[in-house]
Amino acid sequence: MTYRRISSTRLCILALVTCMASVAASAADPAPFDLPGPELLVTVSRAGRILPIGQVPALATGDVVRIEANLPADQSVRYRLVSAFLRGVTNPPPKSWISSAETWQSKDRKRVLKLTVPDHARQLVLFMVPDTGGDLSTISDAIRGRPGEFVRVTQDINKASLDRSRLNAFILGIRSQENSHPEYLRTVAPILSSSLAVKLNPDCLAKIVEFQAACLVENRDSLVLGDIHSNSLTETIIGAPTDLALQLSATREGGYGFYSPYIGVVRDLARIFGAFNNPEFNYLPALGIQNGKSVSLLLNSAPSFRKPKSVLVAALPAIEKNVPPPLRRSSDAPICGSRPGAVLGVDGAPLVFATDYAHNMVLRLTGKDGHTVEAPLIARADKGGYIFAPSFKPDDLIGPMKGRLHGYWGFEAFDGPEFALQFPQAGSLQPSAEQRFIAGKNDRLLLTGPTTACVKNVSVQLPEGRSVAVKWQASGDDAIAIDMPLSDIATAGNVTVAIQSFGREKPELLTIPVEADQSLSQPPPPL
Repeated sequence: MTYRRISSTRLCILALVTCMASVAASAADPAPFDLPGPELLVTVSRAGRILPIGQVPALATGDVVRIEANLPADQSVRYRLVSAFLRGVTNPPPKSWISSAETWQSKDRKRVLKLTVPDHARQLVLFMVPDTGGDLSTISDAIRGRPGEFVRVTQDINKASLDRSRLNAFILGIRSQENSHPEYLRTVAPILSSSLAVKLNPDCLAKIVEFQAACLVENRDSLVLGDIHSNSLTETIIGAPTDLALQLSATREGGYGFYSPYIGVVRDLARIFGAFNNPEFNYLPALGIQNGKSVSLLLNSAPSFRKPKSVLVAALPAIEKNVPPPLRRSSDAPICGSRPGAVLGVDGAPLVFATDYAHNMVLRLTGKDGHTVEAPLIARADKGGYIFAPSFKPDDLIGPMKGRLHGYWGFEAFDGPEFALQFPQAGSLQPSAEQRFIAGKNDRLLLTGPTTACVKNVSVQLPEGRSVAVKWQASGDDAIAIDMPLSDIATAGNVTVAIQSFGREKPELLTIPVEADQSLSQPPPPL
């Protein structure tokens, strides 16, 4: 009996420990946000302009925000859409800052939320609440009773949503390359990783082509790296100096260059919402993936429609000063604007690739005469910068030009880095008068000019009429060095150098005189 009792006790302890370990593992590794939830349609009006929420990185006092739930026609559960403005961890919002709409109604005035951002509001949180009659007062009491927790929740949801947008862009880029040209993944994957600040496992690129893509997106929630700009858009707790927050986040201790808080945020959300759960409701965080005016909610847990019913919690961008992207050009080398696929390399702001916050982007080109042309641009994470839109026709542009990125970050215009652009120009490449070439001796021709970045290929036509493709290379930003194959030329004459430039149908021809070798015509010295 004693042996059996001890054995039973040990079995109970073992079962308890196993259960606790399971719970701990569950808490340590929360479920991924991979369950599609409802869709919201959101637009923002400011000073007479209306933008979809996907182009609005930050709200401002006085903005008019229109929100409606886009639910299927056969939706069987009635949801009440509740909004609340927040103003700090120690300052509960007034009841007038909490509004609701009945999503099942047919008239817009009852179905749609039309909110004006009040003075001193800092954040806007949304709730999708199953209608039970007294749900608004329950939600209102929770918000006003513990405002600090909801401030933290909205900050965490916004941060996780921005991180998820970068992750989605990385996965989309990998999958697109896998479907079109998987053999180029070894080249494209590092560029995507750098553009979006997403971790790259170099071991994946050593695998055979068919297995590279699947390897690169394994353990996807742990791939996202820290991004200072994303942090600055979500650090909105009153009393935290923005400049200090940015300085700290740029340090090793602050996590710069290491994994972002994405996984930690998900754990934090689970902990916070666990404290809110009651017999009537439990709270489920929902990440908002923005696309135009659509906000698609992603859940990491299936909602319950029996008590306790699930309340979905989402967040809109913080009500904060606009923080434009800290874009930097990734190279100082001149760029040929006529070259197909020319890339204006930028880094420092992954969100310009992962979101539409930076929109209507153009390159303002200015020539020596002051004439300005705007070239529309497209952000490409797989290229590591901006490329010219198909509508851009550079045929009329010639010579060197300065180009500066310009566009809008939300409602506000901003300027990015400046680039040196070149376009083909007849007669711009010339040899120096001091260069001399001798028949029978290979040599190198140096051409200088302001459009060397646009040289596509070079060939040399020898005196007997034979044309030879030759090797050439850039020599600084304003010169190219061409190998001259003169060893088979026995007499003086002319060779023709043909320089083909990007964006031009015909090559430019340069005539280069070749002199006879005087040492061969001299009589031998007397003995």
